[in-house]
Amino acid sequence: MKRRNDTARTAAAELQRELQDTAQALRRAYERFNYVCDPELVESCVFEINALQAKYNYLLRLAKGPADGYVAALAAGGGGICLS
Repeated sequence: MKRRNDTARTAAAELQRELQDTAQALRRAYERFNYVCDPELVESCVFEINALQAKYNYLLRLAKGPADGYVAALAAGGGGICLS
């Protein structure tokens, strides 16, 4: 039972860290968007912002709701979220 609680705490901490990292990446993407002038770079920034917002929303749903699948993946030795 203790191992499961430790795994849940570890998963929650990792999820929190990923949320913070994604929020920071989103802020940097918005900063880049504010400074680029080339139309192709603007488009690239828009795609990056949309992708990061989708990732952040997904992580937020995991944090708010039951993250049993996430915890189970970590307990089984699997990774969390693929950050490729």
